[in-house]
Amino acid sequence: MSNYDKSETRKEIQKILVEEKPKTVRELVKKTVVTTGKEKEEIYQIVKKLEKERIIKLGSQKVDRTLPTSISEYLFKIHFFSIEFWSILLLTCIFFPIIILINPESPFLFLRVIWGLLFGLFIPGWTITNLIFPKVFELIDQFERALIAIGVNIGISIFTGLILNNVWIIDSIPFTITIGILTFVILILSVILRILIGSNKIQFKMPKIKLFKKKK
Repeated sequence: MSNYDKSETRKEIQKILVEEKPKTVRELVKKTVVTTGKEKEEIYQIVKKLEKERIIKLGSQKVDRTLPTSISEYLFKIHFFSIEFWSILLLTCIFFPIIILINPESPFLFLRVIWGLLFGLFIPGWTITNLIFPKVFELIDQFERALIAIGVNIGISIFTGLILNNVWIIDSIPFTITIGILTFVILILSVILRILIGSNKIQFKMPKIKLFKKKK
């Protein structure tokens, strides 16, 4: 893309932000693709540069999207990443006693069902999406991230069941231990990855996703 094309694309992006107020980066890129006919990867890079130069501001103003650069910043400052970390850690810690100690005849069986659904359908998959998409509001929004998490989680549950069927008896206790430990390990790995990216110790390139179909 020539300098002139980049300049025109920058103007178009700012115009779309003012006039149409897209809610996500993906929506902004999509609208810019339609009006300019440029490649979405090129537009996305321009959007990132505009935001870095503070010419435009994307995402919710109430959500700090900047990746933390240290463990203390990650864990002990109030922002999206710390809230997410402590929420998942708390849910995981509660998961073990609820599934192991509450029996099917207990009046608190509903808690076991709720936590079973959370970890059987969502939480482990969400932590894995944090490894794949460590930044917030990139080429996918949070709704799409949640859908990916559910799909990944179902795959994890099936795979775990197959493994346990061969090496251990399929029961609530071994399943709980396996899923709980997996969630905890991936959660810690996602924290390390985000800190490394935030402190520029490693360069992270977003996976290419076919968001839009090219016009013939």
